[in-house]
Formats: sequence, structure tokens, C-alpha cells
Amino acid sequence: MMPSCCVNSLGGKVLLMDATPEEVNSYVKRHCKEYYEIPPGFVFKGIRMLLKEPMLVGLQVKKGRILLPFTKRCPNLGTILYEIVADEDDLNYIRSMLKSAPDEEGVPGSASTTPTEVGERIP
Repeated sequence: MMPSCCVNSLGGKVLLMDATPEEVNSYVKRHCKEYYEIPPGFVFKGIRMLLKEPMLVGLQVKKGRILLPFTKRCPNLGTILYEIVADEDDLNYIRSMLKSAPDEEGVPGSASTTPTEVGERIP
């Protein structure tokens, strides 16, 4: 089955609308202790994440929530940050699929192979 490109089927609530990637990444860093770089085209729960560039996805483990960026194809909506309900399987899927962010040269895993915690520099 082809992944859908409609994030609305995940439900959840909109935290930011028509945001820049920098605004989304900053929000995720401020509100999540655990976050990972999500590449454009990443598939989560059958939905292909439409993004113009890699951004951060955040895990709020105690709340059972994932902060998920998505760029809508609809005119004038831009990049949106959703808060969706997540179970342990969802959290573990994100952790296992998005383990390392690329380093400055774009080489996966050579500089950072552990989850990024708040306060750490993201390469």
C-alpha cells in the first residue's frame, strides 16, 4: 500500500501553523527532552512526511505524545507542527528509525549516533 500524504488522518492538535523550520525545531527543543532529525519523505503510521528539509520530531514520553512537523501541500498553510497521541510502539519506532543525525559533512552517524537531549548541539 502506498503511503498517504495526508497527515490529518493522524488526528492530534496543531501547535504551530505556517512556521519556519527554525521555529519548529526551536519549539521541539524547548518542549521535548528527546528529539530526532526526521528527513523529508519519512513514513510514520502510513503517512509520508512532507518536509522541505530535515527537521526535528520530538518525543514527550510521559505525556505519550509526539511533536511531528509536516508541510501541507494546501496553499498558504506552510509547515505545521502537530502534537499526536503516541503509544510505546510509536515512540520506539521513531527511536529505532531515526537514531542518528548526519554530521556537518552530511555523513550519517559519524558525529552523533545517540539521541539528542535538550541542551546538546545538533550537528
